[in-house]
Amino acid sequence: MLVEERPRQPQEQQGLSTEHEQQYGALFRVRFVPTVGFLIAAGAGRHDAEDAVQSAFVQLARAWESVTHPEAWLRTTAWRMWLKAKTREKTWTADPADLPEAGVPDPCGDIAEQVDLVQLLRRLPVLQRTVMAFEIDGATPAQTAEALGVPSANVRQNLRRARHNLERMLQEQQDQGGTL
Repeated sequence: MLVEERPRQPQEQQGLSTEHEQQYGALFRVRFVPTVGFLIAAGAGRHDAEDAVQSAFVQLARAWESVTHPEAWLRTTAWRMWLKAKTREKTWTADPADLPEAGVPDPCGDIAEQVDLVQLLRRLPVLQRTVMAFEIDGATPAQTAEALGVPSANVRQNLRRARHNLERMLQEQQDQGGTL
């Protein structure tokens, strides 16, 4: 035998305490789907969004003891995981300004992508769509600015522009008497 196995000592065992495991499980049940939706609204395909959120949850389990705001941490980490995956694919850089103008099409026709809001968001310019996705998911402008690495003033300005554009698109839709 090349490697001798020995029983792990309690301090060496990995994982969460029972209490933390319950808290983590509750957070997973409450935030997995909304965080996937957040990434889809930001332009990710369903599968890429699910992969990024799953990876973020794995990282959260490892860092659970040191994370003070798990929902915000999870959202930011999932966002970064998605950007990291896209960067590896060499389709664009991690700079939010370089995100694709249109959302990544998901051939599965997932119901989340059929929602009118997602369709409207995908018509917004990249940074406006991104800050709106953070806003919809409950991030403050300061949290969004930190996650994107841009000044808070830029986030607030793009939120105003996005709201104005969404209002205009909705008005045009009403004037045409149709749906998206």
